[in-house]
Amino acid sequence: MSSFLPEGWCYELLTVIGKGFEDLTTLNLARYKLTGEYVTARRINLEACSSEMVTFLQGKLHVSRLFKHPNIVPYQATFIADNELWVVTSFMTYGSCLQPASFYLTLPSDPICQ
Repeated sequence: MSSFLPEGWCYELLTVIGKGFEDLTTLNLARYKLTGEYVTARRINLEACSSEMVTFLQGKLHVSRLFKHPNIVPYQATFIADNELWVVTSFMTYGSCLQPASFYLTLPSDPICQ
C-alpha cells in the first residue's frame, strides 16, 4: 500500500460511478484531500451484509492483496468508517475494458475476415 491514509475524512466523494454487490456497494470518484489526487472509493454497507457476505469480502480482500501484476489495480487503502468498508484504489482515467472491447465487437465481419 502507498501513503494513502485509512481515514474517511481524507477523501472528498465527488460523484457516484456505479453500484454493485446486490446494491450494497457504491463506487465513487473521490479526491484524496492531502494531495488532490483522484481515486476510486468503493464503499460497502456492512450493516446490510449477511455474515456470509462479510466472510466473502474478507477472503476477496485478502486474496486480492496477494496479486502483483501490472494489469491489476492495487488497493491504496482499506478501512472501516461509519459502518462502511472502504476500498481505495487509483482512478483509471481510460474507463473500463468493456469500452474498447465493445468497439471491436461491433466492427463488421468483412474487414476482420479479409
